[in-house]
Amino acid sequence: MLLYIKEINKDKRFQAFFCDGTTTKFGQTNPKTGTYTDHQDKTLRKNYIKRHLKELRTGDYKRPGYLSMFLLWNKETIPDSIDDYNKRIKKNNWKVDNLMN
Repeated sequence: MLLYIKEINKDKRFQAFFCDGTTTKFGQTNPKTGTYTDHQDKTLRKNYIKRHLKELRTGDYKRPGYLSMFLLWNKETIPDSIDDYNKRIKKNNWKVDNLMN
């Protein structure tokens, strides 16, 4: 279960902290476009998801690809994305169909 994320620096924007004590750095900053939580542009989100679907092949929800996809490109706010991410962990549901709309 994801406990929280913290903004850390410009190279890797965030660090995720999990209840088992593990952490993962994720989210490279692109000053031109940002992320969905920055701009709420659904076209940019759809394009990001198409480009990065291959990163979900690992099946490891603690990997940076999962964290970026489901925390930065999922819901309009990070708290809403964290809630959704934890629900996905519980249900083991990593489908992105609903994000493509």
